Amino acid sequence: MRSVKNLNLLLLTLCSCHALALNSDSEQPIQISADAGMVNEAAGISTYSGNVAIDQGSMHIAADEVEVIIANKQVVKIIARALPNSKKLARYEHLPDNATKPVVAEAKLITYLASEASLHLSGQAKLEQVQGSFSGDLLLYDVNRGIVDIKSGSREGDRIKMTISPQQR
Repeated sequence: MRSVKNLNLLLLTLCSCHALALNSDSEQPIQISADAGMVNEAAGISTYSGNVAIDQGSMHIAADEVEVIIANKQVVKIIARALPNSKKLARYEHLPDNATKPVVAEAKLITYLASEASLHLSGQAKLEQVQGSFSGDLLLYDVNRGIVDIKSGSREGDRIKMTISPQQR
């Protein structure tokens, strides 16, 4: 148990210094491009398919399919997924304030919860940032606080992986 607490403290320290996305991102318009889309205004759900790209300031999401859920004229959730036969994973990236490299996340399924500013990645989940990289079957990332929670898969031999990069001088 002590090693788990130490790992969580290490992850918190590792991620916290560059966790926040650019402050101006949320003030930017959301741009969406795709091969096809369907907007159901009454339900507040938009579905896009075929090489979907979503941009808002420094934030970029790319996937085979994306659902955007809106309530009270605000984006509540974005669900990006790779199709089962796809060779590409869904991808999320943003540039934190005071950073030169973006945070990049990839997985078969990425759910971005806007009100919580958190990412839920499942299936071959990976997160890369300046300080290091993380991978596992399930990865939860609190964008504002810079907290990463990683879980391994249920198959024998599944493990989480983490790489810590030395500080640049």
